[in-house]
Amino acid sequence: TMVKRHNQLTLMMLRAADLITAAIAWGVAYGMRIVGGHLGLSRYPTPPFSDFVPSMCLSLVLVALLFGRFALYEPKRTKSLFAEMTDAARAVLTVWVITYVVTSFMRGAFISRLMMGSVLAAWVVLAILNRLGARAMLRWFRRRGRNLRAAAIIGTGRIAQKLHHALRRNIWTGIAPHYFVDDPGRQDELLGLPILGPLDAIEKILSSKPVDIAFVAIPGDRYAQLTGVLDRLTVLNVDVRVVPDLLSFQFLKHDVGQLDDIPIIAMTHSPQHGWNSVAKRTFDVIASAIGIVALSIPMGIIALAIKLTGKGPVFYLQQRTSLGGKDFKIIKFRTMIDNAEQNTGPVWATRDDPRVTKTGRLLRRTSLDELPQLFNVLIGHMSLVGPRPERPELVERFRKNIPRYMLRHHVKAGLTGWAQVHGLRGSTSLRKRVQYDLHYIINWSIGLDLRILVMSLFKGLVHANAY
Repeated sequence: TMVKRHNQLTLMMLRAADLITAAIAWGVAYGMRIVGGHLGLSRYPTPPFSDFVPSMCLSLVLVALLFGRFALYEPKRTKSLFAEMTDAARAVLTVWVITYVVTSFMRGAFISRLMMGSVLAAWVVLAILNRLGARAMLRWFRRRGRNLRAAAIIGTGRIAQKLHHALRRNIWTGIAPHYFVDDPGRQDELLGLPILGPLDAIEKILSSKPVDIAFVAIPGDRYAQLTGVLDRLTVLNVDVRVVPDLLSFQFLKHDVGQLDDIPIIAMTHSPQHGWNSVAKRTFDVIASAIGIVALSIPMGIIALAIKLTGKGPVFYLQQRTSLGGKDFKIIKFRTMIDNAEQNTGPVWATRDDPRVTKTGRLLRRTSLDELPQLFNVLIGHMSLVGPRPERPELVERFRKNIPRYMLRHHVKAGLTGWAQVHGLRGSTSLRKRVQYDLHYIINWSIGLDLRILVMSLFKGLVHANAY
């Protein structure tokens, strides 16, 4: 088809662009080598560019041979920008390493660490810019109706409708849904597209109304039909993509991996993994240390006030549950009478709770009793931002009664959180609090943490539900 011919032309242009980018990277690196020589970064004079030609030619050959193995020339209509940038950087690094090693053993080839370092830096930047430019160009064409691929959506349930909205919203993919296919129902149109059927006639439907892609989006309660639909699609010249109905089993984010040739879907993937966890922990350590130093005098005054206005210790240590269901001892300023739970057992504080001291009531109203938890953050028990930690006894009770409650423990508990800055404290709805906590986990970013911390200063410290 014309679309496929355009696709082949696009991929040929992308291959050529990668080769040109690699060659330009050597030229830019040589310029950087000259500048570095003038700045005294090398004791040796800059050799002529011809000395680097063998290495450059080797790298261009490797680009032609190896870049395709990094999925750089596969259709990217549903691939994220970050994933493509990562693949491009990995491909460049691999070719660069091989070039460096082979050049080291080539007779007559000149090797320069400064030059090779400059090549790597320039190449990574240029490769990413090349991919960004290619995406921008394709997006420009697709928004004007060029380089589009027609799609049929098999199914009309919630997952099929969600897919339709996603494709309409992300016009840059170049995938345009033309119709739905499903068994006859009460309507023959959905979201402005016709519904064709039945599923048993899917070969006839797709043959009479050809499309490039068939998205199989059958609801989870109808998976028995999936095998039959896929069998019928095998006789057609169409790109088949299955959209699993994971919305029926919503946990956290989904992450797809592979073991040998077996695809495995992680249902409890948290964004706070890998380098993200390092970034969050670094931020927690620096911010909590600064907070402890900056608030040391106010905390000293509060400690003295507690000591002078009643019997009992200044600090109150209590078992709480955090990441992975592990328990730790949270540190708080004591706000209740000593041995407050001797008769009641582990229960939440209530409004006008008689166990709360006069000083404690002020501390609770202003959330100042939570300040010592900065030490918990510094130690690593908690994070500055996350779901508020609960007591093990209450966790055992809630995990049986509140759906998805335990998903909160896939991240560290926090000093403040998305639920708290929206007023969900004290005796407010626990189910709604869990919804807000899961929203935070799924959509986490350092930027969201900063936003919550700023909101906490204006909304989280003094609140009617803080008692």
